[in-house]
Amino acid sequence: MSGKFRILRNSLAVTLAALCAVTFSGCNGSDEEDEEIPMKTVEVTDADGNVVTNEKGEPELTEVPLDTVVATDENGEPKTDESGNTIYEYEELPEEEKTVYKVGFVYGGFVEDGATIKCFENARGQIEKVLGLETCYMENVLVSEFPEAVNVLKDDGCNIIIACSPKYANAVDKEARAAAGTYFLSFGGSKTGAYESSFGGELYQTAAVCGIAAAHNTESNVIGVIADPGEYNVYGVVNGFVLGASELWGAHTDVRVNWAWSNNKTEIEDAVNDLIAQGCDIIMSYMESDYPARYCQGKNVKVIANCYDLPEILPDQYITGYFFNFSTHLVDEVRSIINDTFNPSVYSGDIAAGMARLVDFSTTAKEGTDEIGKTLYEYIKAGKDKVFTGEIKNTNGTVMVEKGQSMTFSNILKINWLVQWVRKTGSFTEIIDNPVGTNYEIKSWETTADPLQDAA
Repeated sequence: MSGKFRILRNSLAVTLAALCAVTFSGCNGSDEEDEEIPMKTVEVTDADGNVVTNEKGEPELTEVPLDTVVATDENGEPKTDESGNTIYEYEELPEEEKTVYKVGFVYGGFVEDGATIKCFENARGQIEKVLGLETCYMENVLVSEFPEAVNVLKDDGCNIIIACSPKYANAVDKEARAAAGTYFLSFGGSKTGAYESSFGGELYQTAAVCGIAAAHNTESNVIGVIADPGEYNVYGVVNGFVLGASELWGAHTDVRVNWAWSNNKTEIEDAVNDLIAQGCDIIMSYMESDYPARYCQGKNVKVIANCYDLPEILPDQYITGYFFNFSTHLVDEVRSIINDTFNPSVYSGDIAAGMARLVDFSTTAKEGTDEIGKTLYEYIKAGKDKVFTGEIKNTNGTVMVEKGQSMTFSNILKINWLVQWVRKTGSFTEIIDNPVGTNYEIKSWETTADPLQDAA
């Protein structure tokens, strides 16, 4: 609404003018155009005075003419015209308060762990750079602590919460339905609501490319995998890696899989040592931390991991790697919120969309790695290789995907079995009765380095 007032002769004149406008133009015989009556937006109420809401729980709005008030001078005295008639003017509406958005990230581990969290940190930097919003994060939040973490972030001004682990999915949905006005973006979730979207990606595609690269580079013909059972689509990613190796090895594919928790260095070391003892000279890591990759370096074992910065942290030991590019999607989602065009959805990006990314092949990799890896990459990107195309059997020999059939991503997300070429598995996971959680400290670039600044 403009703040421009319109002076009227008196309240009767206002009524007559309105009636004339409704009845016919030129009521007073003048050819002048009728002035537009200023309107204001109000909430719709029912007969009992209760606010009417839509299916999203938001108030229904409508427009009504502005009220008129007596015009006053600087001393607060009513104004009159030359004939002594009271002057009326339209009420002045307060300027609409603009929502200030702040984005809070909730991490299941620590920023220094690298891997997936570092991908989120890059997205956080891009949100600040591209959209000019303030962001912050909270580390090491247990599922049981998620509701309180949200409360602390909201008290700090966050009205967009990005949950950065699939373990939060159910908690996110509960919070999103109870906290109207606060938006939630859930990594690994599958729910939507008025203020909730979920997102993920087909990381198994780039994992498959890593698998064929591993098969081409191994000398022992035995490849190891260390994985956290709580990682996003962990069976899809691990199986995708194994199926990639089988593109080169066929029935001779031999992959050993050990499970360990990302936050337990002792478990990680034991799991890696066990794989080395089994003859694995290349180990693929799918963990919330880059510690397994760093530990493998000390053991002089070649590495493939879900870390985009492998060329920097393991220049002589890595072959390739795979990772999520969260930045593009999250910038778009946050932009839609601030532009009031938010459309809740469950998004899954693949290689073609740029969500699933591949680390450049190492110059120290065996000759031909780049060619063989990029060939499979382009086939998958073009849809010529679906990765999970049958016949595929599990480790018990049961046919899980019939010959010629391909699994959809929604079904790949539900996999809870390993493919037949996983020759041996081991579990090094132990349940911790009283895990140490977050201290609810809110952090920002003031407390940790901005990866975008580092890159610059």
